[in-house]
Amino acid sequence: MAEAKEIQLETLIDPCVNLVSGDLNRLQQIVWNLLSNAIKFTPEGGRVEVRLECADSYVKLQVSDTGIGITKDFLPYIFERFRQADSTMTRSYGGLGLGLAIVRQLVELHGGTVDAESAGVGKGATFYRKATAFIW
Repeated sequence: MAEAKEIQLETLIDPCVNLVSGDLNRLQQIVWNLLSNAIKFTPEGGRVEVRLECADSYVKLQVSDTGIGITKDFLPYIFERFRQADSTMTRSYGGLGLGLAIVRQLVELHGGTVDAESAGVGKGATFYRKATAFIW
């Protein structure tokens, strides 16, 4: 998908990350949902960055993009099922509004938390797993 839209995909993995504990399939689903959303909502020629780094006794995953961004009013609802910001805009991208709700549920089942930030429409977005003592 990134190649078709000529999106620059950058992966930054801290060399200290060598073992991550958790359900492999569910962890892959978390990364895939975040990455596919970032690519879906980033225009042609944009940039998506996936960062995995060590922080004390946990691993921090962060997915950032230069996409359409998220309004401050919608950020508190971003992980709710079937919620989409502006349906006239997001409907053209497809999806049911379940991907980020699934991410939140899977991250919480692994003992972590997930959050999102955006400077607003047109400013991209960043999704990250907040620090807890659990490694995933």
